[in-house]
Amino acid sequence: MNSFWDTFRLVCLVVGVGYLARAVGSALGLPFGGQMLTGLHTFWLILALAMVDKKGAGLLAAILDNAVQFMMGSHLGIFVLPVGLLQGLFCELGYWPLKRFSRVLAFMVAGGLSAWSNLLVVHFALNMFGTPTLFRAVSLVAFGSGVVFAGLLALGVAKILESAGLIRKKRVAAPETAMAESSAREA
Repeated sequence: MNSFWDTFRLVCLVVGVGYLARAVGSALGLPFGGQMLTGLHTFWLILALAMVDKKGAGLLAAILDNAVQFMMGSHLGIFVLPVGLLQGLFCELGYWPLKRFSRVLAFMVAGGLSAWSNLLVVHFALNMFGTPTLFRAVSLVAFGSGVVFAGLLALGVAKILESAGLIRKKRVAAPETAMAESSAREA
């Protein structure tokens, strides 16, 4: 099966998101305006988490994604590796505690935290923000981008893949059922 979206083109698309984000920020004249698209970068690891639905899937996808980006010439250089580690960790930390209550909320928080986490590396390694006010403003933009482009978009794509039968539907128990099952196991 020959598809236009082969692996090489997908990898080039992922690497190109960073350069596209910088171009958008420069064109708009906004400092760090590229953070408006940072959720597109973390979309892939949130989607992997949705498809696999196992602990560690988001972390593994982030590490693999950023290792490939490093080898292909990421705009962040070597800093893309710790960025990937943090994105995966924050993805997992945002998703798993909230999943049993609301899958939508879990995806939104995981996407937002994952997209925001790259600012930690950029700020502490390169001190690009100067003032705490600018860091907070850019953080809000990055988190919002992650909520929309990583969390909600990944959830929508996962639902499309589920309805198409390409991945299994995830059965999420209601909080009351999950609590009853956990207390039954403890007894």
